[in-house]
Amino acid sequence: MRIVELSGGVGGARLARGLAALAQVDLTIVVNVGDDAENHGLAICPDLDTVVYTLAGEAGPHGWGRRDDTFIFNEELARFGVDNRFRLGDRDLALKLFRTRELEGGQPLSKVTATIASRFGIEPTVLPATDDRLRTMVRIPGGWVTFQEYFVERRHEDEVLELRFEGGMEARPAPGVVEAIASADLIVIGPSNPPLSIWPILAVDGVRAAIASHARVSAVSPLIGGKPIKGPADRVMQSLGLPAGNRGVVAAYEGLIDRLAIDESDRDDAGDLEGVVDVLITDIMIKEQAAATSLAATLVKQ
Repeated sequence: MRIVELSGGVGGARLARGLAALAQVDLTIVVNVGDDAENHGLAICPDLDTVVYTLAGEAGPHGWGRRDDTFIFNEELARFGVDNRFRLGDRDLALKLFRTRELEGGQPLSKVTATIASRFGIEPTVLPATDDRLRTMVRIPGGWVTFQEYFVERRHEDEVLELRFEGGMEARPAPGVVEAIASADLIVIGPSNPPLSIWPILAVDGVRAAIASHARVSAVSPLIGGKPIKGPADRVMQSLGLPAGNRGVVAAYEGLIDRLAIDESDRDDAGDLEGVVDVLITDIMIKEQAAATSLAATLVKQ
């Protein structure tokens, strides 16, 4: 069975881990690059790295970063008065250095990502949504800021008034993205923040149309009990004018999905969604591998 997952960071990566554990599944993960940035002269791709580390069993305890990493480099920056709020672990730093060297040498991000994935022994195909520069910009009450300033430096506390995906109109899908979507038996949108993590993927020319024309598209809600496990998904959706709860998730993917998996704690939402999308009520808490694999199996069977 050929499956394509659209993934942001931790939630999408954990679902990818579950899908990858299923037998006879050919999995491609198309990953958000709107969060990408440059830091200390290095090419930072947070969501791509989270997917790679998670699939390799190397994710840090919070779901991001590298397991058992140290932060000597990051802490030493403070000696010289260098901003070190964006934490780079020492082992993680090696990956960033390799990526930066390869990109500066002319290799596209998709090829560099494939090399990184192979070095970690990852079998599924991991693709950036685009090889072109795409950046999520966030308008807060004080004006426009980069995603990393909003999310990391300002700790995603500001109200999000508007989003802009710089480069989205010009960006082209990375090689293999549209082809994988067209040939897939199932498309799954992972439990990532819809506006911040999935909309940047859909902003890439041709991706939204490819998803919209597919016959079988499921999404997994990022909400449990009406709230995200972590992050500002609920607040961002509401501040952008989307309805509260899982109705907001469906509205965020209007015209794209035919089924939404929601948590058992949100069972009461099913009535509001009746006639709009099919609703799958199940356990969507997937921090552990077994739970992720169980959810993945349920998505595939339905």
